[in-house]
Amino acid sequence: MKRESQYTLVVAGIFLLTLVIALGLTVQRLRESHRTHAVPILMYHKIGDVANNAWWVPTGVFERQMRSLRNQGYSTVLPGDIVNHRKTGKRLPPKSVMITFDDGYRDSLAKAEPLLKKYGFRAVVYLITDTVAETPDTRRQYEGVDVLTWPEIMAMQQRGTFVFGGHGHRHQNLAAMADPYPDIRECYLQLRRHDIRQPFSFCYPHGQYNARTIAAVKRAGFRSAMVCEDQVALTGKAMNLLALPRVSVMGGDHAFHVKPSRYPPEGGVIGIMHAGIPVEVSPRLMWNGATGDQSWLPAVEVGNADYEWRWPQSMAGTNARPVCLEIWDKHRLFPMFSGKL
Repeated sequence: MKRESQYTLVVAGIFLLTLVIALGLTVQRLRESHRTHAVPILMYHKIGDVANNAWWVPTGVFERQMRSLRNQGYSTVLPGDIVNHRKTGKRLPPKSVMITFDDGYRDSLAKAEPLLKKYGFRAVVYLITDTVAETPDTRRQYEGVDVLTWPEIMAMQQRGTFVFGGHGHRHQNLAAMADPYPDIRECYLQLRRHDIRQPFSFCYPHGQYNARTIAAVKRAGFRSAMVCEDQVALTGKAMNLLALPRVSVMGGDHAFHVKPSRYPPEGGVIGIMHAGIPVEVSPRLMWNGATGDQSWLPAVEVGNADYEWRWPQSMAGTNARPVCLEIWDKHRLFPMFSGKL
């Protein structure tokens, strides 16, 4: 009898310990799901060497961007990771980034996939399901550019670098429709019929959405959806899984040249000349002793003109001399130019 009592106490103790651990993990995950993490969701369209087109990111530029992300310590996450983080508190990597491609162009296979694999990244392609052909012989185009076929998509899915979501069945303005559900639902069903694994992420065509389209996307079976607002996504209680903002990665040609600088630092000016498609940039002036955010100058949209910035006040009264001027994208993710001074 005594042994049975001891056994019962041991079992009860193990049960209570297990319960305490489970409760602790639940609380920890709940706290994690409410924490705010900055997750840039990058929006690409076409990758290839098309001259001076905002929707085409040159292949070499795309590789430099992937190398920069890797060197900065970023890890890619997928839509399912964001959903699981929000709903269950599953941890995200300390520096998370998501890479997305709209419209399903074939260059995601021919140009992007080898480079993503080279740098250890994964990405999402959002398909316009009505443009995807059943065979390579019947390949279709969207906006004059070749689109992936279902056999290619199946092979890409098998290799694992890409996952796939929906971008509408016919890429129409869903927000202008009285009932957007049929198009969204058909997109979802086409993905399921072609054995897309967990096609639970959607991307609003043209970035146009409203409360009606959000409800239709949820009803159709999607669990997350992307918009085109040029912002870094923030996780936490305020995050809307069905309206996740993305960072627009624009292409085109960009040529920067440093203009002669003027001393002393108290009244000094640093400048650049830019040629190419207008783009918003964040300049960074590097000098001996600069730390942290001291080196960032005010952001500006540059076009075909000259631009100047005053040297930071933190340089005033010092013997510091600028070393180089860096030009980064608006969100400070990719270096675009570095020139010695």
